[in-house]
Amino acid sequence: MSLFGSYRLQERINNGGLAELWMATDEDGQHVALRKMHEHLLKESSAPKIFKRGCEILAKLPPHEHIVHYLTHGKIKKFPFLAIEYIEGSNLKGLILREEPILGEMLSDILYAMAAGLEHLHDSGVMHLDFKPENVMVSHGGRVLIVDFDTALPIPNKPQKLDKNSGTPSYMAPEQLRGLPMDHRADIFAFGLVAYELLTLRKAFAGDTPEDGVRNILDENFRIKPLRDHNPGIPIEVEQIVLKCLQRDPFTRWPSMTFVVAKLRMALGVRLAA
Repeated sequence: MSLFGSYRLQERINNGGLAELWMATDEDGQHVALRKMHEHLLKESSAPKIFKRGCEILAKLPPHEHIVHYLTHGKIKKFPFLAIEYIEGSNLKGLILREEPILGEMLSDILYAMAAGLEHLHDSGVMHLDFKPENVMVSHGGRVLIVDFDTALPIPNKPQKLDKNSGTPSYMAPEQLRGLPMDHRADIFAFGLVAYELLTLRKAFAGDTPEDGVRNILDENFRIKPLRDHNPGIPIEVEQIVLKCLQRDPFTRWPSMTFVVAKLRMALGVRLAA
């Protein structure tokens, strides 16, 4: 155990590209999750700005049941940090890889919660731009929360090119991968990718390597298998919702997550089969 300002760092939970995540206790003895920026990135011109921007975006977001709760951010000594609620559970990537039984029990809940969380984010004027199973936490008590806002940006008035294409290529929309003008609909494509994976335990654009998957996203001739080919228990309405999210042309996707949430609310009257 070591001290970091008034926080006691107890266990390192994760070691990401920009920061390490610790389970810590604050001065009141309450558990928090603390993101501490890597020392070797402190002198990079972009990294501290990206970290700070993500903290500020999360700080300004109105609270929501499916967005991780912000506590505080700042700098201790030379290290930028972010304190958020501590979630005892696992990210969706781990649950899928292990094919945990909770997926069968909570399939509808997780799917709807992810959509509702993204809808809130977009309604607040923010696009996530790195939505993937690793950035969805499921607590032991069944709470579903979107995390990690390092790549988040304000939604532009019209599609715009990004100065820097950050994120995870295998969960990017085609326009994002190509460096074309883009907006919140890139998140809708990413939601489709995560939803497909959650419902089928397979990737929509599967290949032998992550690079193959990226090429398949960009290959107009590659056709996704219907979800029900993998899991016949999926209602046709849910399959159609997800496949519309995965249209390569952003103008043929759902125009907003509000449409996705409304359609899911109607379709999920039928509980999804594991």
